[in-house]
Amino acid sequence: MVARGKLTHVEVRAALEAQRRAGYGKIGDWLEKLGFASEQEVTAALAVQWGCPLVSSFDLGIVDMPGSIPLPILESFQMLPANYTAATNTLYLAFGERVDHAALYTIERTLDCRTQPCVAQRRKIACRLDDLRQMPRPGDVEFVTRDFGEMARITSSYVNRVNPEQVRICRMGSFIWLRLKARAAATNLVFNLVPKRAPSRVGFLESSSLSLASLTYSTPSAPGASDEMPLPLGD
Repeated sequence: MVARGKLTHVEVRAALEAQRRAGYGKIGDWLEKLGFASEQEVTAALAVQWGCPLVSSFDLGIVDMPGSIPLPILESFQMLPANYTAATNTLYLAFGERVDHAALYTIERTLDCRTQPCVAQRRKIACRLDDLRQMPRPGDVEFVTRDFGEMARITSSYVNRVNPEQVRICRMGSFIWLRLKARAAATNLVFNLVPKRAPSRVGFLESSSLSLASLTYSTPSAPGASDEMPLPLGD
């Protein structure tokens, strides 16, 4: 921004000093607070820095293409689907905070598509996420629990009810996301682990059968079945 004449060195130093004194916030936030740059200018600079396209508008109808990403996960990563190109099976995801490439990779594997990052203004993404909260999302079901036994019982119940052709599981931040894909639609089970510390891992496990890697569960009707659900995911 300095090289392009959008900021002066004095303004940058003032923003850094304000950030140091406050002990919180990003440099872009302080540039905005001090009136040195607009959010649009900071977002455009981030798009150049990260080598990503800049998104200025959203179509909420894109959110379910090619498959839904649960709203709790969108909110946690401050991202939104911005566009989908069927010809190349590419989903464009806009980030308002920072581009999370691990999340992009996990979504690729879960939804069977390519992903490309974009950058958008944080306020616009927050506004669109607020709009989504007002819209029905019958395919998303969220549970707040750290009890793997309870997760196993819930998963078993939904598998028996939905009878999916494919089940996929991934860990994204503080969530475990199970996607049960049937012929007509997909059901997303989201287990919110409410971690005691900030989440730092995103991972993916996949199986076309009902035994998901090292995730095991039992149906309620199985005599003497165990409720254990071992997961190599940590806390």
